[in-house]
Amino acid sequence: MNLEDTIAHLNRLIETSKDGELGYRTASHHVRNPQLQTIFEDYEKQRAHFARQLQSEVERLGGDAGASGSLAAAIHRGWIDVKSALSGGDGSAIVAACEAGEEGAVAAYEKVLDMDISGETRTLVSNQSQQVREAHEHMMRLKESKTAAAGSSTNDMKQKV
Repeated sequence: MNLEDTIAHLNRLIETSKDGELGYRTASHHVRNPQLQTIFEDYEKQRAHFARQLQSEVERLGGDAGASGSLAAAIHRGWIDVKSALSGGDGSAIVAACEAGEEGAVAAYEKVLDMDISGETRTLVSNQSQQVREAHEHMMRLKESKTAAAGSSTNDMKQKV
């Protein structure tokens, strides 16, 4: 893969990271469950950090780093708003929306890892990809558990997550 292609793929991951950051921010603002709110805020910070790392890598490679999310993700955040309004901030609906977003992020990272990238760039993308997969698995566990419901206790959340 040439340098221009690498930069283009990294910019797509920046977009994916910004999408995740904004999606988790939306989720944390709408969920009533304080434990889920904390989880979403943590993932929001993680994705912001990922975007900054990727932006630095693009600049190191001599490219112009992207700085925003995608239109599709803006629509997805709107869907979270609608689900939240209809469910009254029910954690289950919001977790399901986050899990769907994570599924897309996993696919985006896998696509880049399937490309011919190497060195520091591959290490960065691989490390982030692992954390995105872990977040996806976490959202799947939350989605499958009853703890995502608004009335869950802290102990229930810790035991089932």
